[in-house]
Amino acid sequence: MAQNAPSRTYNKQESDQNQPNLKLLSATKRQQQFKRARWSSKDYLFVFMLTAAVGAVMFISLLISNQTTRIDNQLSAANNQISQLKSQNDKNKDQITQMTSMAALEKFAKKNGMTLNSDNVQNIK
Repeated sequence: MAQNAPSRTYNKQESDQNQPNLKLLSATKRQQQFKRARWSSKDYLFVFMLTAAVGAVMFISLLISNQTTRIDNQLSAANNQISQLKSQNDKNKDQITQMTSMAALEKFAKKNGMTLNSDNVQNIK
Protein backbone atom coordinates (compact mmCIF):
# COMPACT_ATOMS: atom_id res chain seq x y z
CA MET A 1 0.00 0.00 0.00
CA ALA A 2 2.89 2.30 0.57
CA GLN A 3 3.60 2.31 -3.14
CA ASN A 4 0.31 4.08 -3.78
CA ALA A 5 0.94 6.86 -1.26
CA PRO A 6 2.14 10.20 -2.59
CA SER A 7 5.85 10.58 -2.55
CA ARG A 8 7.08 13.04 0.10
CA THR A 9 10.55 13.88 1.20
CA TYR A 10 11.48 15.15 4.62
CA ASN A 11 14.63 17.25 4.99
CA LYS A 12 16.12 18.01 8.31
CA GLN A 13 16.83 21.70 8.87
CA GLU A 14 18.99 23.14 11.57
CA SER A 15 17.45 25.70 13.82
CA ASP A 16 18.75 27.97 16.55
CA GLN A 17 17.43 25.85 19.34
CA ASN A 18 19.04 22.56 18.32
CA GLN A 19 15.65 20.95 18.05
CA PRO A 20 14.91 18.93 15.01
CA ASN A 21 12.66 20.93 12.72
CA LEU A 22 11.28 18.92 9.82
CA LYS A 23 9.94 20.66 6.78
CA LEU A 24 7.63 18.83 4.40
CA LEU A 25 8.75 19.05 0.75
CA SER A 26 6.50 17.79 -1.98
CA ALA A 27 8.04 15.71 -4.73
CA THR A 28 8.40 17.47 -8.01
CA LYS A 29 7.68 15.63 -11.16
CA ARG A 30 10.03 16.19 -14.02
CA GLN A 31 8.50 16.47 -17.41
CA GLN A 32 10.67 15.14 -20.12
CA GLN A 33 10.85 17.26 -23.19
CA PHE A 34 10.85 15.18 -26.32
CA LYS A 35 12.12 16.53 -29.56
CA ARG A 36 10.01 16.03 -32.62
CA ALA A 37 11.26 13.22 -34.79
CA ARG A 38 12.66 14.31 -38.12
CA TRP A 39 11.43 12.47 -41.17
CA SER A 40 14.02 11.18 -43.55
CA SER A 41 13.58 10.97 -47.29
CA LYS A 42 12.95 7.23 -46.92
CA ASP A 43 10.04 7.97 -44.60
CA TYR A 44 8.51 10.39 -47.09
CA LEU A 45 9.07 7.90 -49.90
CA PHE A 46 7.40 5.12 -47.89
CA VAL A 47 4.33 7.27 -47.15
CA PHE A 48 4.12 8.36 -50.79
CA MET A 49 4.35 4.77 -52.06
CA LEU A 50 1.78 3.58 -49.54
CA THR A 51 -0.62 6.37 -50.53
CA ALA A 52 -0.08 5.64 -54.21
CA ALA A 53 -0.75 1.92 -53.66
CA VAL A 54 -3.99 2.59 -51.77
CA GLY A 55 -5.11 5.05 -54.45
CA ALA A 56 -4.31 2.55 -57.21
CA VAL A 57 -6.29 -0.20 -55.47
CA MET A 58 -9.29 2.13 -55.09
CA PHE A 59 -9.07 3.21 -58.75
CA ILE A 60 -8.81 -0.38 -59.99
CA SER A 61 -11.76 -1.46 -57.83
CA LEU A 62 -13.86 1.34 -59.34
CA LEU A 63 -12.89 0.27 -62.86
CA ILE A 64 -13.76 -3.35 -62.14
CA SER A 65 -17.09 -2.34 -60.60
CA ASN A 66 -18.01 -0.24 -63.64
CA GLN A 67 -16.94 -3.03 -66.00
CA THR A 68 -19.07 -5.65 -64.22
CA THR A 69 -22.08 -3.32 -64.22
CA ARG A 70 -21.72 -2.76 -67.96
CA ILE A 71 -21.36 -6.50 -68.63
CA ASP A 72 -24.43 -7.25 -66.46
CA ASN A 73 -26.46 -4.75 -68.49
CA GLN A 74 -25.31 -6.33 -71.77
CA LEU A 75 -26.14 -9.80 -70.45
CA SER A 76 -29.66 -8.81 -69.40
CA ALA A 77 -30.26 -7.17 -72.81
CA ALA A 78 -29.09 -10.34 -74.58
CA ASN A 79 -31.34 -12.50 -72.37
CA ASN A 80 -34.33 -10.28 -73.18
CA GLN A 81 -33.59 -10.56 -76.90
CA ILE A 82 -33.27 -14.36 -76.64
CA SER A 83 -36.62 -14.65 -74.86
CA GLN A 84 -38.30 -12.45 -77.50
CA LEU A 85 -36.85 -14.58 -80.32
CA LYS A 86 -37.99 -17.79 -78.62
CA SER A 87 -41.53 -16.50 -78.27
CA GLN A 88 -41.51 -15.35 -81.93
CA ASN A 89 -40.25 -18.83 -82.99
CA ASP A 90 -43.05 -20.48 -81.02
CA LYS A 91 -45.64 -18.25 -82.73
CA ASN A 92 -44.16 -19.05 -86.16
CA LYS A 93 -44.23 -22.80 -85.44
CA ASP A 94 -47.89 -22.58 -84.46
CA GLN A 95 -48.67 -20.64 -87.65
CA ILE A 96 -46.81 -23.22 -89.80
CA THR A 97 -48.73 -26.04 -88.12
CA GLN A 98 -52.04 -24.29 -88.81
CA MET A 99 -51.19 -23.52 -92.45
CA THR A 100 -50.04 -27.05 -93.24
CA SER A 101 -53.08 -28.73 -91.74
CA MET A 102 -55.32 -30.69 -94.14
CA ALA A 103 -58.26 -28.32 -93.66
CA ALA A 104 -56.15 -25.25 -94.51
CA LEU A 105 -54.72 -26.99 -97.63
CA GLU A 106 -58.19 -27.99 -98.85
CA LYS A 107 -59.46 -24.44 -98.29
CA PHE A 108 -56.50 -23.01 -100.26
CA ALA A 109 -57.04 -25.50 -103.07
CA LYS A 110 -60.76 -24.74 -103.31
CA LYS A 111 -60.06 -20.98 -103.31
CA ASN A 112 -57.61 -21.31 -106.21
CA GLY A 113 -59.77 -23.72 -108.22
CA MET A 114 -57.74 -26.86 -107.63
CA THR A 115 -59.24 -30.31 -107.28
CA LEU A 116 -57.98 -33.42 -105.55
CA ASN A 117 -57.16 -36.25 -107.92
CA SER A 118 -56.67 -39.34 -105.84
CA ASP A 119 -54.86 -41.12 -108.66
CA ASN A 120 -51.94 -38.71 -108.32
CA VAL A 121 -51.63 -39.08 -104.51
CA GLN A 122 -48.99 -41.42 -103.20
CA ASN A 123 -48.65 -42.38 -99.52
CA ILE A 124 -45.15 -43.06 -98.32
CA LYS A 125 -44.62 -44.85 -95.08
